[in-house]
Amino acid sequence: MTRATLLEVVRTDYIRTARAKGLTGSAVISRHALKNALIPVVAMIGIQAVFAVGGSTIMETIWRLPGLGQYIVDVVLFRDYTMLQALTMFIAMIIIVINLLVDISYAWLDPRIRYQ
Repeated sequence: MTRATLLEVVRTDYIRTARAKGLTGSAVISRHALKNALIPVVAMIGIQAVFAVGGSTIMETIWRLPGLGQYIVDVVLFRDYTMLQALTMFIAMIIIVINLLVDISYAWLDPRIRYQ
């Protein structure tokens, strides 16, 4: 995915302008192209991190590994609704923090993206 977006970014006008100014190829790639090419990659990393949090429940249940996912399954089986609610809120907070980190990295990677 990084390669495809990097090839797309390299064809843009500001990359041609940077090369015309006399910057070396590695400087153009590292300073200009790579930051803009990483935006879709960061989005995919954020989505995969959220899926990993959800997938831990399945993996821990299949192999009986101790962890948060296995604890959620045990809480559901024992019908402990208050603990289930607390764990749901905890996982929701983890997902919110992941999304916040993705949004902050968007603003760092592309200065045109600013939030008011």
